[in-house]
Amino acid sequence: MKIVTTREIRSETKTYFELAEKERVSVKRGKKYVNLIVSNDPGKRYVDEDWITEFMAIPAEYRVNPFEVSPSGDLFYADKRNLEQIDRAMASGKGRVHTMEEISKMLEI
Repeated sequence: MKIVTTREIRSETKTYFELAEKERVSVKRGKKYVNLIVSNDPGKRYVDEDWITEFMAIPAEYRVNPFEVSPSGDLFYADKRNLEQIDRAMASGKGRVHTMEEISKMLEI
C-alpha cells in the first residue's frame, strides 16, 4: 500500500491514479485517509473489513441487506430483528413521524 500526501497527489495525480489500478493508494489528509478505488461502476459500494466482520456476526437467519433500507449500509438495518421492531413500533403508533408543529407542541413546557 502506498500512502501519499495531498501535495503529492496534486502534483502527480496521473501517476497515483495509474498506481491505484495496481495497488492500494491512500491520500493522507490531516488525520484521515482517502482511499483511491478503481472501478468500472460508479454506483458500486465498498465496505471495509470491520463492517464485514460485524455483518457476519449477525446470525445468518437474521441477516438482511442493509443497503435496501439505508443508503449508508448502517448495520442496524442488517438485522431482521431490528427491522421487525421498527415495524411493530410503527404499527402501534409509537414510531410515527411527527410534523414540526407537533414537535414544537411536545417541546413546550
